[in-house]
Amino acid sequence: MTTMERHDIIYCGACGMPPEYCSYGPDFESHCKPWLQKKHPDMYKEIKKQLKGAENEAAGDDENPVKPSEPWTVEERLTKFYEKYQPDKLDAVPGLLEKYAGKEDNLFMALSKKYGDEPEDPFYADSDSDDDLEEAVGDLSISDKKKRRGAAAKMETKTDTRVIISKTKRNKKKAVTTVVGMDTVPGIKLKEVSKALSKRFAGSSSVKDLPSGMKEIIVQGDHVDDVAALIVDKFKVPADCVYIDLDGEFVPYS
Repeated sequence: MTTMERHDIIYCGACGMPPEYCSYGPDFESHCKPWLQKKHPDMYKEIKKQLKGAENEAAGDDENPVKPSEPWTVEERLTKFYEKYQPDKLDAVPGLLEKYAGKEDNLFMALSKKYGDEPEDPFYADSDSDDDLEEAVGDLSISDKKKRRGAAAKMETKTDTRVIISKTKRNKKKAVTTVVGMDTVPGIKLKEVSKALSKRFAGSSSVKDLPSGMKEIIVQGDHVDDVAALIVDKFKVPADCVYIDLDGEFVPYS
């Protein structure tokens, strides 16, 4: 007579799946992982080792990626940008390309100021190798090198000031005015700006961090033009450095 052994099967108390499959679900980090660490720490350690091994294998496959034969097109650049920062606005890419035809550099400059650095095109990855730099420097005369050093020093100390003001609708069509780029203005304290805006418009104003590392001032209500005027008049920001976002089109305040 064959003896049958009983095996107790463990199911995750968070998602209901066997623990070895939890990592494939959307709630592993937020729900499954804490449950496993508390209820079955030994099993979690084993699963962690398996996940780490899979990550190492994937990293090994990407050690020598194939370099593309040509750089991204303008459409691909813009798509990659929105995939990184605003994936919910990918549908706006065709309209932006049409609106900024011939002015793509201005578009990318404004987007980078508002959200952060543009995603790196793999075609240009590792293009600035030590050999390339040595070759470029070797072609310069001594006087050219001195000039380059002086220009480079000036560029390093120069601050590229660009303030973008826009209106956003939130919560049942209530509008707020957002200000991005005040942290690029030398000598400006964002809390003082936020306080002045709150006092001027008799509403709440706060400073928040953006994914790009920059900071954003949020003012309750639609005050785009008045905020621009206050920034120029009270905080002495040059008018040609202030832009108003009109449905994706950055219009100089001046």
